[in-house]
Amino acid sequence: MLISGWLNTTTYTLDLFYLDLSKPFDNNNLTWTLISEGKLPAYTYRSTAVLSLDNSTIYLYGGFMRNKNTFKQDYSNLVYTFDYPTTTWSTPLLGGNIVPPPRQDIKGIIDNSGKIYIFGGFNATNTSGIGDLYNDMNILDTVSNTWTNLSTSGNLPTACEEYSANILPNGIIVYIGGVERVSVDADLTFVNMKKIKLFNTNTHEWSQMNATGDEIDPRWYFSSVLTSDGYIIIFGGSSRIFTSVSPDLAVLDTNKNPFDWSIPSNSKVNSPPSIYGHTANLYNDHMIITFGFNIDAQLFSSSSQAYLYNIKSNEWVTTFDTPDNKSTTPTTNNPSGEKSSKSLAIGFGTGLGVAFLISCILIIIFIVRRIRQRPSVILKISGSNKQ
Repeated sequence: MLISGWLNTTTYTLDLFYLDLSKPFDNNNLTWTLISEGKLPAYTYRSTAVLSLDNSTIYLYGGFMRNKNTFKQDYSNLVYTFDYPTTTWSTPLLGGNIVPPPRQDIKGIIDNSGKIYIFGGFNATNTSGIGDLYNDMNILDTVSNTWTNLSTSGNLPTACEEYSANILPNGIIVYIGGVERVSVDADLTFVNMKKIKLFNTNTHEWSQMNATGDEIDPRWYFSSVLTSDGYIIIFGGSSRIFTSVSPDLAVLDTNKNPFDWSIPSNSKVNSPPSIYGHTANLYNDHMIITFGFNIDAQLFSSSSQAYLYNIKSNEWVTTFDTPDNKSTTPTTNNPSGEKSSKSLAIGFGTGLGVAFLISCILIIIFIVRRIRQRPSVILKISGSNKQ
């Protein structure tokens, strides 16, 4: 599903629609289905969306938010939920020891107990674009509907935004890339892609790992997916001045200690153009990439096109087929793996495109078989409200 968005300086959208993955399709001929009754209660972009454990509810948090009637900035409600069975949006009543300020450029991650972890991010609630940069960790408990500002220990990270995040089966969240600021007077700098931030959701302890392997350009506005056998595949992104990065696609092996970066040998064959602000979702053998901004053509990607990367054969392909229609399974000869059926059916991501001072966020949720850029900032360290 696509949730809201900013299409240009005068056109916004509240639309909600989906791509049916139960049917084969060609990557240049997508058919999206509009959910007419699913329009959002507010305009939002540069937000994060997370699906509940039972696959029934989307939690939409943060971003730049505008009242859909007055079009003025409106942060009176920071969290909205969408219920699949009734196709309705609502504003949950949330308790807890904090009410975190609005955040942009974040990635929410849910663990097996239903807790959504939200690290750092940017906070600007006015048209000047000046705001705070954070390094705290907040939790939205989807079971108790409460907020918590965690008291964490270990090697506390620098305030950061526009990272990628994936949670491993052992409860470790892996944060990669983005931009950070080490002090109030320092400039924003890119995070070295080999400097991996790790957060243990079991002990609430931070650590850092120095990954090995191939050199990967630092980036923001990129995507990542996690395979079931422990490989994080990143794609796209841009430099600080929104030019292309190299390589477009890389793989982080989390089975090794330390983690190890590699560039698949044939990942450039028939590869997509350089893009950023897209979304990537993993379903069975395919990483499905949609939307974003095409750096090469200086255009937003067409809604009728997707890019398909087969994680087993390690190649870009042009057709998507359902498992039932496949006569054979490609031989695994590169980092690969199939996620659980649950994760595949509900995978989602966030995309953002920026051109000529126009920004747009696209939050895509792929469901199977049924509907289930940067101005100056101020450093903000973790708050005093603790668990």
